[in-house]
Amino acid sequence: MEINQRYPGCRKYTKLSALVKLYNLKAKHGMSDVCFTELLILQGDLLPEGNTIPTSMYEAKKTLCALGLSYEKMHACPNDCILYRKEYEDSTNCRSCGISRWKEGKDSILKEGVPAKVVWYFPPIPRFKRMFQSHETSKSLTWHAARKSIDGQMSHPADSPSWKLLDDKWPEFGNEPRNLRLALSSDGFNPHSSLSSRYSCWPLILVTYNLPPWMCMKRKFMMLTLLISGPKQPGNDIDVYLEPLIDDLKSLWDGIKGVYDAHNGEYFTLRAALMWTINDFPAYGNLSGCVVKGYKACPICGDDTPSHRVEKWPQNLLHWA
Repeated sequence: MEINQRYPGCRKYTKLSALVKLYNLKAKHGMSDVCFTELLILQGDLLPEGNTIPTSMYEAKKTLCALGLSYEKMHACPNDCILYRKEYEDSTNCRSCGISRWKEGKDSILKEGVPAKVVWYFPPIPRFKRMFQSHETSKSLTWHAARKSIDGQMSHPADSPSWKLLDDKWPEFGNEPRNLRLALSSDGFNPHSSLSSRYSCWPLILVTYNLPPWMCMKRKFMMLTLLISGPKQPGNDIDVYLEPLIDDLKSLWDGIKGVYDAHNGEYFTLRAALMWTINDFPAYGNLSGCVVKGYKACPICGDDTPSHRVEKWPQNLLHWA
């Protein structure tokens, strides 16, 4: 029996393709890990003896690693000063605040090797390459350039002035319809309870606007790139956690050579540009560094924001308060 067959004599699915189909169902319908494990066990019982279907979520993940869509766990300073990467990779203490890299136990003893804070990073470049390796998705990524009806109305981000400005300013980028136009969405939430603020989780998601409108906002095309979790939100220090993503975005702007386009059957150099952010007003201030509250809080007017200070409250208002 071939090692990649589901069972002896199976010609329609390999072990990997069957597992990918099952995992897509899990993601589509929000299936829990326990439920998925039980489904795999049932699949193994229903198939003939000698089948290679994994019997647990752990084994399934090990098999899916063959797709190359892995993630990186990066150690971070608990005070959001640095990521332990590049020149800080071998450091054991933060060079800014001096706090230890390792977690402190209840007995106040450092647990060497156990990081105090971890950030999950999902590199987008391998995922973009995988999108172009799908014939249907690769075709959809050039929908904005191949569409037939352009009626002068804004029905897609390609009709926006910012899209056209990018084409005019960098025509070599705009002339290749496969180059990606991206938006970055971020916000914080408490995954445990809406009534407690003792824990914060900040996902950063990339949205690909090359796709047609009925596809670009679907969950499977919203690409999680960064997951920041901890007892407090990163605030203005979120730029520290954006470092690996910015490095990859710079590489995408310079161009990634040797990307295979399954629709056209050729290799090309992929480039991408981050054009927009999607977030609420406080998160906008964190990502852009603009003041969004108090004095000169208008991010459009900036220093020209008119402001008037109330010198003295009237007595009747003070009495009412």
